[in-house]
Amino acid sequence: MPEFYVPHPARMNPHLERARAHSTQWAREMGMLDTGVWTEEVLAGDDYGFMCAWTHPDAPAEILDLITDWYVWVFYFDDEFFAEFKQTKDVAGAKAYLDRLPAFMPLNGTDPWPEPRNPTERGLVDLWQRTIPLMSQDWRRRFTTSTHNLLLECMWEIKNIESGTVANPIEYIEMRRKVGGAPWSANLVEVSEAAEVPASIAGARPMRVLSDTFSDAIHLRNDIFSYEREVLREGENSNGVLVFEKFFGHDTQTAVEAVNALLTSRLHQFENTVFTELPQLFAENGVGPLEQAGVLRYVKGLQDWQSGGHEWHLHAGRYTKADGGAGNSAFFRTILRGPTGLGTSGAWPGVGRG
Repeated sequence: MPEFYVPHPARMNPHLERARAHSTQWAREMGMLDTGVWTEEVLAGDDYGFMCAWTHPDAPAEILDLITDWYVWVFYFDDEFFAEFKQTKDVAGAKAYLDRLPAFMPLNGTDPWPEPRNPTERGLVDLWQRTIPLMSQDWRRRFTTSTHNLLLECMWEIKNIESGTVANPIEYIEMRRKVGGAPWSANLVEVSEAAEVPASIAGARPMRVLSDTFSDAIHLRNDIFSYEREVLREGENSNGVLVFEKFFGHDTQTAVEAVNALLTSRLHQFENTVFTELPQLFAENGVGPLEQAGVLRYVKGLQDWQSGGHEWHLHAGRYTKADGGAGNSAFFRTILRGPTGLGTSGAWPGVGRG
């Protein structure tokens, strides 16, 4: 594992235990523990309440419950899709399954939706109805787009597996940015921070750069942590470390270091954009003080997600189990240390640092 650049200390949401209990009960009510895809032990080991408490440290209790349920939903969907369609390379079945899901997210929240057939569909109905009262029509359109793109990623991955295709680095970064999960996560940061990006600047270049660099860093970090799970155990082709191995002829260690260097450069560009481009964007578009404060809360939320997501990867059974047996998170916590520069020795809270 490389030494990661983590410029902001991770913080823990005080409502962790409530989110853990709530999300477990919610998964049970949606039927996610009745299909054979998950057991209670699997769900407890992956610990999405822990993930969301790290990645959304300032969310109020009820909002943290909602955010955590969204992540339980998306990871259940990912595991169910793998079990049902990726393993069998069932492209036609996968397409039919995915084509139904947008109907469960009507923009106005009142149009009829189909009768849910499985936990993924039941969960999506429940989450959408709980979320849309909090957000504007503009946000709903953006979130449905990012959810749709998240579904398209599954088709891209399964087609790559079926054909044995490994993308080149430029295509890979572009496609992961377009259809990966991080833009979806960025939209949920707006919910957790009660900080919608104003529609007048949501499509402006600096905001797109923040979203793109946030997304690239999250995806590349996940590729490093999930290489063993995805590539060696599940036969995935859509992993940045594998892409660098194949395209550049790197051994795995060299590929990991190259991916980490790219990740670091994306975080640097994120920071540069915040300090050099946002003030000009605000001035040119007449963004008022309250809206500016909201955008800066959103930016802080993206920074929190990066640091908290890194911390969760250090602990999560989803990534720290080499063979499906006992996790080795203590090992990962030892060799992946976060910020190590001057003045950072006291930056980390006591929670989870071992």
